[in-house]
Amino acid sequence: MPTLLPILALLLVTAAPPRPDPSAALFPKPLHFQHIHRLVLDPGHGGDNLGALGAAGVREKALTLEIAKHVAEFIRQHSDAEVVLTREADTAIDLRQRPRKANELHGDAFISIHTNAHETGEATGMEVFFLAADSSAEVVRQLIEREEGIAPDQPTALLPWSVTSIVAEMDHAQALNRSQDWAVALADGLQKVRPRARFRGVRQAPFGVLKEARMPAVVLEVGYITQLAEARTLLEDRTHTQFAAAILLAMQALDRQMTVQDAGRKPH
Repeated sequence: MPTLLPILALLLVTAAPPRPDPSAALFPKPLHFQHIHRLVLDPGHGGDNLGALGAAGVREKALTLEIAKHVAEFIRQHSDAEVVLTREADTAIDLRQRPRKANELHGDAFISIHTNAHETGEATGMEVFFLAADSSAEVVRQLIEREEGIAPDQPTALLPWSVTSIVAEMDHAQALNRSQDWAVALADGLQKVRPRARFRGVRQAPFGVLKEARMPAVVLEVGYITQLAEARTLLEDRTHTQFAAAILLAMQALDRQMTVQDAGRKPH
């Protein structure tokens, strides 16, 4: 007999009365950016690349797209930044095409949105990753293998866009340096807007989706859809608004930092 768990979980989400969210109050007027004019959001997976299966019966590919659309709408409403998605529907996009598309769009910042999974269904929490030349932590290796479908130690995981070759170019080197700032700014935003949610930290990992980006780029793991309570939370519009507000705060912080850095480089 088919389990009723996914159905019951969805009913709990849809039946709950909407709660007011203070996130929008953080931005009483639209923000103006000096440097971050175009944000590229990358909803993870898509098409036959399903991603993780959540405890509430939702696939990662569907949830990441829903979150990305919600984030895009919020940021357009509360700032003058343009927001572009690497995919607008349930379509498959090659891993390497995602950062390449962001480059072609002349994006000023890039976020690849994913949900996490755990075999026992007990783990919870958000994480932010930026590019690293090497990472041997087993949990990171498993995460990359699940998200990208290849093990980080396989030859195809490092060819031909290793970090060594990327930093040989000036724009890639600058993007790599600013990606850490971008990751820290996003972490700060998440913890400010979602103080009760667990934050697992900012980490480095050799994600292929970040390796060709010519702009500050991070992977955002919004939470574990294999944990039932967190999966239900991740389905709520209120939570999507919180992610959007956190990202907008991060954009504001990075834009200010870039302004200060540029001012410091100008001759006096």
